[in-house]
Amino acid sequence: MQRLLLAYAPPDARAWHSLIWQLDARLAELVRRRGDPTIAAIRLAWWDAVLVEGDKSKGSGEPLVEQWRRLATGGAGDAADQLIDGWRVLISPDPLSDQDLLDYAQARGGGLFRLLAGANGEVAPESISRFGAIWALWDLAGHVHDDSLARRSIKAAQALHGGNPQPPNMLPRPLRLLVAVTLPDVRAARIPPPGFTPRHYARLLMAALRG
Repeated sequence: MQRLLLAYAPPDARAWHSLIWQLDARLAELVRRRGDPTIAAIRLAWWDAVLVEGDKSKGSGEPLVEQWRRLATGGAGDAADQLIDGWRVLISPDPLSDQDLLDYAQARGGGLFRLLAGANGEVAPESISRFGAIWALWDLAGHVHDDSLARRSIKAAQALHGGNPQPPNMLPRPLRLLVAVTLPDVRAARIPPPGFTPRHYARLLMAALRG
């Protein structure tokens, strides 16, 4: 789905959008491997040092880091900090509470949407972060093996949505399309499959046709 969304990004922002999706996937893989939570925390701290603190002694030769250093501007580091914090919630060995889910969603989804909302790294409005959190909960629901956690994630997404019909026009087009794919499942309290299904593809095409 992320590759499809790149086609709807402005040409001069596609390299940035691609980088941010790759970064999110790299952090997801780091958390997915789990193992010792301390090791995972150390690895996340490495990304924090490189992307947020700008530690030039680390990351030389790492393609994602090199591209970040070429493209990131403005407040991108703050949004990256938020993104990393979101993934950090999931490495806890303790069961996730409802507050943990909300913290994860607001940080990961909010940080990701803030980064994607502008290649210049400007802080996006609060509503952009909220729709990012809704998407993050939907995405988590489709990737966890715990059915109870998946249902709690969708329920939390419904609460954040609060009946708001559509994402604001301030969202860049790729993010509006992503939210259009997400919201029908959230409204219906339906746990999405882990992959990009024909139903989701149809939603994406219909949303794209509507603009």
